[in-house]
Amino acid sequence: MTGFIAALSTGTAGFLVFRRLRLPVPAILGSLFFSVALNLTGYPPDFPLKYLSWFSNVVIGTYVGQRITRSSVRILRELPLPAAAVSAGMIAISLLGGALLLMLSDLPPVTAFIGSTTGGIAEMTLLAIALGADVASVSILQVVRLLAAIMATPFFCRKWTARHENRREASSLPCEAEAADSMQKTIPAGTGRKHNGTFFFLASSALAGAVTGYMLRIPVGILTGAMTAVAVLNLAWREQPPMPTNLRTAAQIGIGIIMAANITTDTLSTFLPLALPIVAITAAMLSASFLLGCLLHKMTGWNYPTCLLSTSLGGLSQMAIISEEMGGDPLKVSILQTVRLVTILIVFPLLMTGLFS
Repeated sequence: MTGFIAALSTGTAGFLVFRRLRLPVPAILGSLFFSVALNLTGYPPDFPLKYLSWFSNVVIGTYVGQRITRSSVRILRELPLPAAAVSAGMIAISLLGGALLLMLSDLPPVTAFIGSTTGGIAEMTLLAIALGADVASVSILQVVRLLAAIMATPFFCRKWTARHENRREASSLPCEAEAADSMQKTIPAGTGRKHNGTFFFLASSALAGAVTGYMLRIPVGILTGAMTAVAVLNLAWREQPPMPTNLRTAAQIGIGIIMAANITTDTLSTFLPLALPIVAITAAMLSASFLLGCLLHKMTGWNYPTCLLSTSLGGLSQMAIISEEMGGDPLKVSILQTVRLVTILIVFPLLMTGLFS
């Protein structure tokens, strides 16, 4: 119990400091960096991680499942081609990154592919645990990818928007205005509505789905089970109240602690020779995602911030927030990033199990 309290206190302190400094993904990265620092002192907290992992699986699965609502599905019907292109492109980029990492390193195949997958840090860490990959390696690779995407994407958004300003004003703005009007007509029925009732049905469905997924031995069954159950509840009955922010923050802090528990001085020394290949692979994946953004722009006529952020390798929530600052459409970015994440969570566990089981 003492070890758990020490780990939780350290992770929470990291979150508070990173949030104060306005650094990206403070709950995960702050908890991760502070917990790693504690581990490297030679006195890592000793407590069972599985219960923290189960809790984080259920909460993260519930959060992703809540993004699948009647409103998002209704809007998605208007965007089938862009959604399919983004999903297929992200899977291709993930496989490309994994293949390159496998050729340039001696990492196990499952670790190389999951570490290069364009999913979220939390989801990929949990996937690594479920499939027996090297969690420390996956964590480091995912953190590098996320930080690179968060730093590079806003920079290229500004540069490419400035370069194509005249073309955007001539051709994209009418399309953007028309699309915005269409969105406004589609959304009012589902958004801004007060959610009645308690969290009983939300919690019950998430737990039932998590237990079912675990009992059926589905890859990442707790997470995908909770995600599927909550999505079905939203679509078949009614949209559930949003999850308390503090609960999701607690799950993200837990993910940071789990990741840090697998990072030691030996792990870091092992990765030093791989620094150059990792940087090169990350740059290649970023370039591929920007090219996918250009393709999406040509397909839809949307402005560059919306397209680049929809195809970014960064996290769902981070890209949706950045889109507001960059002049993109947060709704489109959020929906396409959700489709990307759900596709990865469904396809990759099955793909990895089939290829390397």
